[in-house]
Amino acid sequence: MYKQLNINKYMVNIILGNNEDERINKRPVIINISIRFLNENRACDNDELNQTICYATLLDFLKKQLEKTNFKLIEKVTQFIYDKINEYVKENRISNIQLRVELIKTNPPAEGLESAAFIISDW
Repeated sequence: MYKQLNINKYMVNIILGNNEDERINKRPVIINISIRFLNENRACDNDELNQTICYATLLDFLKKQLEKTNFKLIEKVTQFIYDKINEYVKENRISNIQLRVELIKTNPPAEGLESAAFIISDW
């Protein structure tokens, strides 16, 4: 058995685009994150926030990191988020997790395309 935290449809505005026209203004992207706990998640038993990952704190951390930079490709943003989450869990002494990050770019510059997504996953 594994236990998993899913963070769905987190919307944040970032500089993203391969050409200068796309990179003039921030654009919304949607982030979906799944964190699997491979060890026992004690918060399931003791109902203590400090025994798990606080998704509000994690998202605040990610937003601050994303505001510091800009990106051309969804692949790079997804890798950046994946790396930053791993940094966050390490700093918070959380171990033995698996991570899945999906980044969705809304309204990409391709006729008829509503969104494009890229996923990095440990499973």
